Amino acid sequence: MKRFGVIVLFAVSLFLLSFNSPVFANTASIYLNGAQLSAANLSQVEIVNSKVMVPIRVVEELGYVVNWNKTDQTVKIQNNSKTVAMAINKSSAYVDERVVSLTSPPLLKGGTSFVPLRFIGEEFGLEVNWDNGTKSVYLSSEALESTPDSLDTTSANKGLIENIQFADNRLTINMDQSVQPEIFTMSGPERIVLDLPGAALADAFTLQNMAGAGSYQINIEEEQSFVSKIRYSLFKSDPSTIRVVLDLNSKASYQLSNAAGNSEGIVLDLFDPTSPTVPAASPDTIPDISTPPTTTTTVPVTGNRLVVIDAGHGAHDNGTTGVSGRVEKDFNLTMALKVEALLGQEPLIDVVLTRHDDTYVTRPDRAKLANDLNADAFISIHANSVLNIPTASGTETYYYSEASKPLADVMHKHLIQATRLKDRKVKYNNYEVLRRSNMPATLLEVGFLSNAEEEALLFTEDFQNRVAQGIVDAIKEYFGIN
Repeated sequence: MKRFGVIVLFAVSLFLLSFNSPVFANTASIYLNGAQLSAANLSQVEIVNSKVMVPIRVVEELGYVVNWNKTDQTVKIQNNSKTVAMAINKSSAYVDERVVSLTSPPLLKGGTSFVPLRFIGEEFGLEVNWDNGTKSVYLSSEALESTPDSLDTTSANKGLIENIQFADNRLTINMDQSVQPEIFTMSGPERIVLDLPGAALADAFTLQNMAGAGSYQINIEEEQSFVSKIRYSLFKSDPSTIRVVLDLNSKASYQLSNAAGNSEGIVLDLFDPTSPTVPAASPDTIPDISTPPTTTTTVPVTGNRLVVIDAGHGAHDNGTTGVSGRVEKDFNLTMALKVEALLGQEPLIDVVLTRHDDTYVTRPDRAKLANDLNADAFISIHANSVLNIPTASGTETYYYSEASKPLADVMHKHLIQATRLKDRKVKYNNYEVLRRSNMPATLLEVGFLSNAEEEALLFTEDFQNRVAQGIVDAIKEYFGIN
């Protein structure tokens, strides 16, 4: 009997402890307006006094500005209209100038700062619901559901972000017009923050990398990368400001510049801060990226020039599929064969194709062919597409290395004249066939197969002949051949 009493007492003690101690929830998820937050597959959610405590990174995913002061262990959370300030283990918080009591103050555990989710959500106008059965938090806000600012990308006064990429510790942001970025760092955890005043997300780009309502995320899986992931969202609506946050694996120095002569492009290079040869930029020394450097667009002729023409995709790789079911690989091959036929009439130019029929060549092998031949130029022909945006249209040209920019410029000039479509500009991109090519290389996106009118146009004989001649004229101008 005495032994039974001890067991009961022990069981009761465990029961009481379960209410007075934090509970670790391995399967907790957080949803905003029905969409799971990118940082919400949490292995770190604490439940203290029946209150859900989340890492401060989760609060950032809601679109708020979070500043963590490691020295005095305080956290400040802001949006356009309100500021909430709290301190670790302090049972009171400041909401603007108002003092409020906290039943569960912020806590620090394992180097991670936790804050009460319900308190923060409700202070910023969110409805907060906890499902104990699934260990899920559901946040909702009518304002966030509509997000008119995040979808308003048609203003002529805004620079539209068309693409964000990260490779080899370089962040590249492609835009249709220049903006002046603002950059700063944050710690606890380490981050680099890039604000783009006067910027908005292009319609097509809003469909990529969705992580939640109005928020987007790119996960970085490269080895030796300073960055673990990149998050971006509309930070302010007046003026429209896109905030890009780089979550760092370790501290990094950075340098901001334009994208190799493209005044609309922004490049952020990350470096080892211990390297004595790499200067770290600061907000006071951001270079002016509105004025691109001058570049030459011709190469003097010293004999026959060898050009490799790449018909993108092939065989099992159809590329994109048009509205009517036509496939990109067929358009690419037709164009490559037409260009080959025209170049065959040029005595000072030799031409090699990566494929002459419906076969597949890997991207590395396409570049290797050009490298092994010691080609003077590599030109990859493609057709474009964008999911669920049937009105997307136009012609764009890509390059990777600065040495390839002159080729891309002159190619795009003739391509626009030939297609007579919307000018989507010359842009930097980390395409593998461009990155692996040792010579000047460019990739042409002639038009959109996802646009019904352009798809029909791309498969007409007259259009294809014009574009093929435009490509040849560009090659001749680049090499200075009359």
